[in-house]
Amino acid sequence: MPTALRRSRPRHGDIAVDTATRLLVDLRQAPDSVRDLPRGRASGRYSCLACGRALELCGPRDHTDFTARFRHTRHEIDRCPASPGQLARVRGAVADARALAERLIAAAPGVRIQVAVTATAEPEVMPVLALQLEAPSGAGVIHLPHGELSDEQADRILAVRDTARRQWVLFDRHDGAHYRAAGQVQVRTRRQDQRIDKITPTSGQRRLAQAQVAVAWRDDGTLLLPFGGHPITYPPRAGEDWSGSAASWQRDWKISQPRPADGAAWWGLLPLPLRALAAPALLGAAVTAMADLEAAQSGREAYRRGKARERYAQTQTWRAPARPQQLALPLPADTAVSPNRSISAADQARQVATQTPAAVAPAPDLELAAQESRPLPWQRWRRLLAWLRRH
Repeated sequence: MPTALRRSRPRHGDIAVDTATRLLVDLRQAPDSVRDLPRGRASGRYSCLACGRALELCGPRDHTDFTARFRHTRHEIDRCPASPGQLARVRGAVADARALAERLIAAAPGVRIQVAVTATAEPEVMPVLALQLEAPSGAGVIHLPHGELSDEQADRILAVRDTARRQWVLFDRHDGAHYRAAGQVQVRTRRQDQRIDKITPTSGQRRLAQAQVAVAWRDDGTLLLPFGGHPITYPPRAGEDWSGSAASWQRDWKISQPRPADGAAWWGLLPLPLRALAAPALLGAAVTAMADLEAAQSGREAYRRGKARERYAQTQTWRAPARPQQLALPLPADTAVSPNRSISAADQARQVATQTPAAVAPAPDLELAAQESRPLPWQRWRRLLAWLRRH
């Protein structure tokens, strides 16, 4: 069988992890890369990417019909204990990592990228691959989880952190274990409406973000950077009315960035070009975009408080009591006012006071008045004696 054909056939021993360098050794892509590696077990230096067991490097040899490979065992049938589905997922993850590396190299030709392994595989748990970037602007590591991220793998990501390198954990937008959709939020920045996807982060994603690791998602050629969304209720101020239909406007959200703060109810994802991973200058656009989101939140609060003040002013106008009308009474003839003369309010009040009893008193009874003015008998005798004394 031709050598080229033998190399293209997928085999269990084509891919291994060099535990000394944490780099991926893929004999399908670089069959001559093992010439500088020690043969044999090498004190457990090589491990299987699918099952995590120690491997033995066989070769290279000088025979043209012999191809270097990694073996699980020498004396039995060489077979990886991982399931066929696990082997297929591992090979797909390796292909995906290489495709991402090629895309970043095309976007930034000066970048050198090597595929490495952050966390080796566990039984039926996918390994965490990584891209090690070397660029004139600095070095970085992009961790690429596949499937659910275990606590042990998260610990490994945090353990291998290097403060001299920028650390990314890049999740897959189309992986259900990485992306839990939570609707959308609409914002208006720079006079343009924008709809931003929201997610509910997992406990592992929250933990990584709190550990000062840059967490992000990838969606084909798009990089999605998270920010935190925190629900708030505007406290009422003097002169504001938030009742009725304005009650819903009192509830809003605020942003925490550049990474989501602890306690965020949801994370929003800000889209950027994927090449921002290899071109740090593009990340400045993320800083500007998140500053715009924060400014939009301040603008929403100012607008809504203005509406609450308008509502308060309207309710005060509706509740104001009607002013009593002043009663105009006719003036007597001797105090009639000429067209060129004005009468003061005090004079008018005195005239009304003097005229009101007469205007409202009933007509006098003449017969009753006559009876009341007639003197009694004893009053007549007293008057007669008083007259006699005087005369």
